[in-house]
Amino acid sequence: MDVHPKQLLLMVVAVIYTKVATQPVSLPNCPTKCGSVTIPFPFGTTNNCSLDNTFLINCNKTSTSTDVPFLPQSNQSVLNISLDGNLRVAWPVASDCYSKNGTQVNQTYYEINMTHFHISPTKNKLIAVGCDTVGVLTAGDSGGKIYITGCVAFCTNRTDIVADKPCSGIGCCEIPIPQANMLTEVAYVSGSGIYKNHSEVHDFNSCGYAFVVENGSYSLTLSDLRKLKEKEFPVLLDWTVGNQTCLEAQKNHSNYACKAGKSICYNSTERSGYLCKCFDGYRGNPYLNNGCRGIIYFSFSFVMIHVHCEINQVGFTKFGLNLPTNLTIFCFVPQFNSLVLPTDLRNVVFPIAFNCFFCLFLFN
Repeated sequence: MDVHPKQLLLMVVAVIYTKVATQPVSLPNCPTKCGSVTIPFPFGTTNNCSLDNTFLINCNKTSTSTDVPFLPQSNQSVLNISLDGNLRVAWPVASDCYSKNGTQVNQTYYEINMTHFHISPTKNKLIAVGCDTVGVLTAGDSGGKIYITGCVAFCTNRTDIVADKPCSGIGCCEIPIPQANMLTEVAYVSGSGIYKNHSEVHDFNSCGYAFVVENGSYSLTLSDLRKLKEKEFPVLLDWTVGNQTCLEAQKNHSNYACKAGKSICYNSTERSGYLCKCFDGYRGNPYLNNGCRGIIYFSFSFVMIHVHCEINQVGFTKFGLNLPTNLTIFCFVPQFNSLVLPTDLRNVVFPIAFNCFFCLFLFN
């Protein structure tokens, strides 16, 4: 059979398939979720399911009959728990509102005490929203030191506001949380008085707002100037195991929290205590026995050979095929681990075509 290639196109497609063995999340016979939130050990919804009372999560039903996890010490609702030392919770918005003549109608402020898990000073910020608003945050650390910070948000017209942009002081302002070690108490409040208590902007902004929020989780919208006080925003807290370093904790094997055989300990950079993680190439929960499982990789490639040929019809008839003498072949050939292409394509094009996984014949 005579084959005269006129056109050749070669394409290699690499495919990686990853399979992870089923990974344990919690202790045996313990709930893995409260509502839609996964509760991984060392956290748990009962004393028997958590490492100790520090990691106890209350799973309560709300008015809508849905299960919601809360921190029992401060009644903060939990949004997410990650094993890398982050605990995401929801904090409310402080506000102060005024009548059209500038009389204060109401004001709310919040004071949050953090017994075991402390607000991350590097991953959150204070934001104030309004056109006549001062946002103030007061924080205390574990050593008894007090920190105060704040910012001013101002504008005179609705058209001054640029939505979906970082807060610059026009309509909203932002400032980092004080960089202190283990902040255990945070209070925040919004106030006015810099421009006639909202009386000049009352038509579109009668209240000022202040809140703490995770970095990157807020951008201003025009509707926020009217109604923001019913919302909650995500805040990141830091958690660790105990207050020892890895070296100290490993001396007491029975209380050492990194239980998985394929896990290592590392010291927290945010606060005292340590954390655990699985070896590279393993996934799962390092705080559980046999909690780190290996990942299985399958890799292979497909070779697509596109040959436009003029073919001797008699050659195909021998295979029981009655095809036109001018056709185009697209052939996908699996090549595991490595890819070897023969140098004489004229001798291999048709063996490949009849033995590949799937071929597409396009007739001209």
